[in-house]
Amino acid sequence: MKKILFPFCVFGVINSVNALDLQLLSGDTRTSCEVILCLASPVKPPECASSLAKYFSIHFKKPWKTIQARKEFLNLCPIDTTNDPEMYKYKNDILVNLDGECSTTALNQRIEKSKQPLKVEKICTGGGHNGSRECVEIKTYGFRINPELTNSCKLLASSKYTDYHLKYTCDKKFYEQKDWERGYELKEVSQEIYNALPVSQREQGEKLTPISYGEFIKLPANKRKQEGFGKYYRIDIAYYQKIIIKKDCWINEK
Repeated sequence: MKKILFPFCVFGVINSVNALDLQLLSGDTRTSCEVILCLASPVKPPECASSLAKYFSIHFKKPWKTIQARKEFLNLCPIDTTNDPEMYKYKNDILVNLDGECSTTALNQRIEKSKQPLKVEKICTGGGHNGSRECVEIKTYGFRINPELTNSCKLLASSKYTDYHLKYTCDKKFYEQKDWERGYELKEVSQEIYNALPVSQREQGEKLTPISYGEFIKLPANKRKQEGFGKYYRIDIAYYQKIIIKKDCWINEK
């Protein structure tokens, strides 16, 4: 394996491990030291992949067995923690209890669905010959990047020997599914404002304006629309500005 290089900010762990000279170690002894190094930073070089994969494969159905096995594995790295309680905590309390890695990439892939719908619409249609009506509720849920840290991130950020300074930079707002999937919201604007926008921020669409039945029957078929029971609309042109939804919410502050 090539030498693993890290930012200077994790110097505490690097100094402790590099004092052993990793180049002289081999097998699981060397791998255990690499794990201690690699998990100290949210920015990991490619050389860390195999070591971390091996470490997180240490998993048993009973949590205490997992912790015990991980401690035994990490203790293969001959770091003297006798006079360093923070290093002892990092090695024997934090790393053994991780449920996975911690990175801004992984955090920004944790999409959360709202527990309650953002809105509930009741759509009714006319029934059969007896004039009965059938109604259904349409629930619209929201989505966002989860603003809560994972347990692993909380543990790693609690150590002075790591470089986890994670910050959520979005507004924690839930977005409707259709907006979330296309990546932007639509804000209705005047035609004047619309014309002044860059082309990449423009979008036109239909706008349904409620009208009476008398107005409805006077409109051409392509300019009117009926929804449900007794709801009549005129189809107008709406002008929108695209508001990009930020999805890279988690950053690591230096």
